[in-house]
Amino acid sequence: MGFSRRILIAAIGIVVVLAAAAFLFMSSSSKISAHVGKPYAEVVKDSTFPIERKTAVYPSEPPEVDSTWISSPVVITFDDPDHVFTLQKTIYGAVSYSKEKVDGITTSPMVDTLPFNQTAALLGELQAMFKKSGWTPEPAEGNDWIKVSSEEEKRQLQHKLFDQTDGVILLVPHKYSLLLHIKCYSRCDERNPETAKYLIDIGLGKDHFSD
Repeated sequence: MGFSRRILIAAIGIVVVLAAAAFLFMSSSSKISAHVGKPYAEVVKDSTFPIERKTAVYPSEPPEVDSTWISSPVVITFDDPDHVFTLQKTIYGAVSYSKEKVDGITTSPMVDTLPFNQTAALLGELQAMFKKSGWTPEPAEGNDWIKVSSEEEKRQLQHKLFDQTDGVILLVPHKYSLLLHIKCYSRCDERNPETAKYLIDIGLGKDHFSD
């Protein structure tokens, strides 16, 4: 093999390695730091996700930012210092704005649907994290933490999810609301616990539930 050919192959190899490293770096470090009420400009400043490039602008006069759309791997941190939490990596979701401030966040803390046991384990981790951060269920009849502690509770939940979603409304009273839902997403009609796949959805906004 000639010298120039070896140099060319080495150069191509370096480019491939650098491209892979850049991809891994971006996918592992891309983040959005936001909470309801945070100004759009601060979300741009505090996030490594390309907020401006991924944000739709409403053609008003003057133009107004509308929503930041998520379709690539990102980690979302709800960065109110008193109620902070960081979700698992996602590739779905949106951050919506009203009057240049965050009005809502919708996402799934997952990059793909999962079997029930893995989804239930993730649900338990999320609920423990929200509880630690000061979120509490809205005091309404039938609204409570989704029970996944025991094998019997998980069995009952999985049976329920073949027919309907389950969820809980969490609050930081008079400030924020969080809607946490779990649902059967694919192969649900088969009603086979071994093949069905599940998804968790999260929606954050202002507290419109407290008196």
